[in-house]
Amino acid sequence: MPFSYERAKRELLEERAKLKQQLEQLEAAEYESIGYSNHMADDATDAFDQAVGVALKRKVEASLEEVERALAKFDNGTYGICEACGARIDRARLEVLPQAMYCLDCQARYEQSGTRTVSH
Repeated sequence: MPFSYERAKRELLEERAKLKQQLEQLEAAEYESIGYSNHMADDATDAFDQAVGVALKRKVEASLEEVERALAKFDNGTYGICEACGARIDRARLEVLPQAMYCLDCQARYEQSGTRTVSH
């Protein structure tokens, strides 16, 4: 099936709904204060679980932000345009990763630099 901007937008909308639901579930499962147990091992387990929950919540929030950004690009007519160099992002890349912000070349530079922005 060839690439379709309409399908990409629909997938982004579905992903946004899924991520919002995950975020609501994570927020509903907020952890109680640590230190009310009789055993240090139980407190350590609670602390670990809380750290994992916080990390997962941050990852879901970051993914949601990427999806929202891609949807905004549909609205302003820049979907599929690399944010670093202005070139068209390959359709095969968008098909696999509809929220892609960069073309493959700029993505590689981003990953090599380890920063949030791509420099040319």
